[in-house]
Amino acid sequence: MKMRNAYFDSVSFVGLMGAVTSALIAGPALAQQRPVAATADAPDEAATIVVTGSLIRNTTKDAALPVDVLTAADLINRGSPSLLDLTKNLASMGPVLGDSNQFSTLAQGVVGTGSVNLRGLGPQRTLVLLNGRRTTTTPDVGSFGVDTNLLPIAAVGRIEILKDGAAATYGSDAIAGVVNFIIRTDLNGFDGGVQYKLINGSAGDYTADLAWGWQDDRSRVLLSAGYQHRSELSTTKRDWTRPAYTTNPSGWSVLGQPGSFLPRNGAAPTAGVQRDANCNAVGGYAGFSGTTPACYFTYIPFDNLVEKQTRYQLYGEANTELTDKVTLHVEALYAKTDVPGIRFSPSYPPTSGPNGPGSVNVFSVTSAGPTPFANNPGALTALTQAGLSPGAIAATNNIGLTLWRPLGNGGNPTTGGLGGQKGFRNYDIYRVSGSVDYRITENFGFNGAITYSDETTNTMTTDIQIDRLQRALNGLGGPNCNGIAFGSPGSTCQAFNPFSNGYGTNPSSGQTNPGFVSANANSNDLVAWLFDSPASTRRQNLFVADAVFDGSFDVGLSGGPIGFAIGSQFRSEKYESSTASLLNDQRITPCPVPGVTNCQFRTGPYIFLGQALPNTVKGQVWAVFGEVAVPITERFDLRGALRFEDYGGLTGSTLNPKGSVRWKPLDWLTLRGSIGTTFRGPTPNDRRTGGVTGLSGIIAAGNNFKSVDFLGNPSVGPETAFTYNVGAIVATGGLRASVDFWNYDFKDQIVTVPANVIATAVAGTGNGTQTVNCGSPLRDLITFASGNACIQGVTIGNDIARVRSDIVNGAKIHVQGIDFEVSYTFDDVMGGTLEIGANASHTLKWDQEAFSVGGVLVSPAYSAVGFTNYDRFPGTISAWRGRGNINYNVDKLNLRYELGYISGATDNRAQISVQAGIESPTPGAPIPITFGQQIGEWVTHDFHITYETPWDMTLQASVVNILDRDPPSARLEISYDPFIGNPLGRVFQFGVRKRF
Repeated sequence: MKMRNAYFDSVSFVGLMGAVTSALIAGPALAQQRPVAATADAPDEAATIVVTGSLIRNTTKDAALPVDVLTAADLINRGSPSLLDLTKNLASMGPVLGDSNQFSTLAQGVVGTGSVNLRGLGPQRTLVLLNGRRTTTTPDVGSFGVDTNLLPIAAVGRIEILKDGAAATYGSDAIAGVVNFIIRTDLNGFDGGVQYKLINGSAGDYTADLAWGWQDDRSRVLLSAGYQHRSELSTTKRDWTRPAYTTNPSGWSVLGQPGSFLPRNGAAPTAGVQRDANCNAVGGYAGFSGTTPACYFTYIPFDNLVEKQTRYQLYGEANTELTDKVTLHVEALYAKTDVPGIRFSPSYPPTSGPNGPGSVNVFSVTSAGPTPFANNPGALTALTQAGLSPGAIAATNNIGLTLWRPLGNGGNPTTGGLGGQKGFRNYDIYRVSGSVDYRITENFGFNGAITYSDETTNTMTTDIQIDRLQRALNGLGGPNCNGIAFGSPGSTCQAFNPFSNGYGTNPSSGQTNPGFVSANANSNDLVAWLFDSPASTRRQNLFVADAVFDGSFDVGLSGGPIGFAIGSQFRSEKYESSTASLLNDQRITPCPVPGVTNCQFRTGPYIFLGQALPNTVKGQVWAVFGEVAVPITERFDLRGALRFEDYGGLTGSTLNPKGSVRWKPLDWLTLRGSIGTTFRGPTPNDRRTGGVTGLSGIIAAGNNFKSVDFLGNPSVGPETAFTYNVGAIVATGGLRASVDFWNYDFKDQIVTVPANVIATAVAGTGNGTQTVNCGSPLRDLITFASGNACIQGVTIGNDIARVRSDIVNGAKIHVQGIDFEVSYTFDDVMGGTLEIGANASHTLKWDQEAFSVGGVLVSPAYSAVGFTNYDRFPGTISAWRGRGNINYNVDKLNLRYELGYISGATDNRAQISVQAGIESPTPGAPIPITFGQQIGEWVTHDFHITYETPWDMTLQASVVNILDRDPPSARLEISYDPFIGNPLGRVFQFGVRKRF
């Protein structure tokens, strides 16, 4: 593992900030335009745009609202980053999903999607627009916001980021702010590009795009196509992902393969619990769970840091002036993301068995046939390798599988690669929008638009069927089984060997198994027969109709005419889910045995996963709104907005005002402020009655992964927030600086109760051997092993089988912070233009009040700033996020250095310990875990070169993470926090763009 160069990082950060400060002290200079990439005919669009945040025309960037603008030229100078990389690098963004989604509860079911998360308030609280119009959110339980990976980045001309609550203008979801992707308007001809990223350990990432534009005096057409590919990056390519069990146990499970087992005669043990003899040899950790022998298994080597992903976007738009006063605009988008082979553990551990919930001894091997265990010879071999006496072996007629899983260190032989099981995710969206703009008079106009978007998500995660597994353990398995147990004359059945003597190597590590017996190996067709591939489809569509009248009238104010806009909006949403598998439909197959519907415990047919409940939910919203801009003087103006939205039903209606002010007391100083209320209504998805099952490491169960059932809530209400922003802008000579103080006070937040909050409230924290509180009021939200029995003083955290997580209206939240931005531009530096700049966001407060569910306190009040918050809202909140740059542009060459900084965080969870293994001088003794208690800061150094050749061709090269830093350690499954660090290491990227 590489050493962190903390001294260099600190000197670099301080040095860059010092350079900026020195530039500010150096004295005024002539005003300069910020440097732009030397691309042919590239306009500085930021100087002429109407910015996001107002429906009144001719709003400018020095208005009362904090808006950042990124042009296409800015993105080229930054190395043409992907939307994921771009959002990660913005100081105003909180944690966003991307490289490694599988182990984040927030990303369950939506691996491969992207998001934006202003202020760390959650992606569902940032409204994402395309050309100023809405698009549907990702269809899944919970609120994930718009999938930014499906947006047509190849056609985008600029991105506007409003860092202020804007529900009074735009309606629901704009609590934290708005990110508006606006299509380019400058192209007349072709513009295409390709880019390749060289990433150690993978085949690299590559993109290609092509756009064609045509325009004349009255019309404009744009067509674009984009393609992006990410290659698989296995965890085995980064050694820091696989620390020892006694260093970071988060990626290890007590339900292992090899596992442990209990020899029995009937119900009576013939010996104590036995650990599989080949545990250490094939990569397990021979330890204990309390006093029970266990073989811990790490599933991390079978997973990926980055999944293989392919994306396509097709976009087209046309604009024409039908008359001098009427303009017609139409646009269409189709995009698709395909994640064809998500890698998981070779098999999941059993949390349900033939007789209901449970993991320990719920499956067994029962001897049958002409000789002992003739129906499963691997069982007899396991007893012998475990060192049992001949008398104990002779007395054993069944074996309880105690702490185990069907497939583990031997891999899954049917899925290729390193042996992890494979699932898939794919997402596609189509969206059409049309609008008519009518300038009725010079000062009065109308804009009407309709927009329809429809996104479909298809998911598949494999799991083993309970009934087939138990039959196969007893020698009645396989696709051609005739009902005669394996080992008996005339049998066509197969036996599933659950012990390590059935495989020769660990495919992820290459370790050889000295106890392998080839005759006991499981056949590929038997393993494949055990699995089902439950596929589900979720679809969400959104129809929006907008009508806005805007205009101005002169009342003699020295600042100019009063501007106004009034309008209405209608939104209709529909969410529907279905499943392609009868086994996955809990209405049809509620029990472990298909065809049986009257079982006591309706756990479904899978050993780990839950099931789907197909349903359809609809919702409609009506809104009316108004906005007014009053320029009292040229230096002082006021704005106000008011919006009423009616959801009907249990949700009801909401009225939200907003006011803002801009005052320019000096030529170089502008003061601004805004205040208002904002809101977010529940989506139809939030109000659904069914749900989906995900996976989460449950701290109360020693961080072992357990099933989590995420359910909607038909009675959930809207959330509201009181927001204000106070800021100042300084612009003189080459200097531009701004500072903004922002505040959000939430109530009734719409949240999914974290599974860990519930589990910890019932079972506390520990290594999974601590006893649970069976009398907890939240006990009914947890399903325990042993038929869901909870016996006070006996049931422990490891007995948790499933956790129910509902959408509810949660506790109050108070969030505050400060944004800083400064840049200085020097003219004629060796014939070019030099800009030094930095921006940062400092979160001062992210406090949640006490949180109760059903009148039961599940979480006391806490402050989240500077903590990882893995077991609570809102996830990791670094106190500081910032980025500095030095940009030099001369003639056709642009050089840019960037320094990225994200402050570290403290793991707020209680310190844990694990038990020493059998090779320790003190087996079973506690070993405190200090790994990742304090996550270090993340500092990166990047360099970008852009050169415009004489042939309308732009060459680009970058080195990202020049020092090849590993991410700081965290006590998570893959040993780093994706909301702070990055797993890719040093990345070289090369690109070419051509206009013709």
